[in-house]
Amino acid sequence: MNRALEATYNEIKDIFENIESFSSVELVEKYRKFWKPKDVKVILLAESHVFTSLEEMKIELPDIDTLEDYPKQYSKFVYCLAYGEKSLTKNSLHPKRDGTPQFWKIFYSCVNDIKSNKCFRPIQSSTYFDERIKNKIDTLNKMKELGIWLVDTSIAALYDNGEKPKNMPEIISKSWDGYTKNIILDAKPNHIIVIGKGVAQTIEKSLIQNNLNYTVIAQPNAHLSSDEHLKNFQSYYKLCNTN
Repeated sequence: MNRALEATYNEIKDIFENIESFSSVELVEKYRKFWKPKDVKVILLAESHVFTSLEEMKIELPDIDTLEDYPKQYSKFVYCLAYGEKSLTKNSLHPKRDGTPQFWKIFYSCVNDIKSNKCFRPIQSSTYFDERIKNKIDTLNKMKELGIWLVDTSIAALYDNGEKPKNMPEIISKSWDGYTKNIILDAKPNHIIVIGKGVAQTIEKSLIQNNLNYTVIAQPNAHLSSDEHLKNFQSYYKLCNTN
């Protein structure tokens, strides 16, 4: 049992009306720890994963030969290979629509110098399933080798069917102060890429106080031109390969 995670969850529960189960929060942490590099150089600091119900957590992933001790439960978290890949679970409980392809673009951009949107094809639906899964695993392994690690500011899911809690900044602040900040300080990254201006506005003062080097990049679903999004993806590569 992760006592710090549980204590922070219990504190957030008092102000978060529709909070997901603690077992879902623990599962997300298992996935995050599985992909944690030995030497963390760059942290991708996102907002949160997506609400995963207890029923959805019953969905099982098959054994993946190249990933020993990989978690077997489904989670609406980008580090879970089944999120967005129904063909991997072949389970009737699997949500009809799931996944965050925009975050896979971020991952792929961290380890590949993107010249155009065509560069993302290896991880997109236009690529056959078996090859696509292999490409995704290769991407995650390369991120791990290069010291790139995804961390969510909020320990609990902030998105449930597209809805967010009204007091989201307070939930993020309590998560950050109670748990996430210490995880990052212990990791001692060279640089943090804060994904989203909303996250940055909530924790920026603390980032400065703790002498953490950071860059803010807009959410991948922000209303930007295709050229602006492309420049952002190129920024990921530069930041991840110079720190």
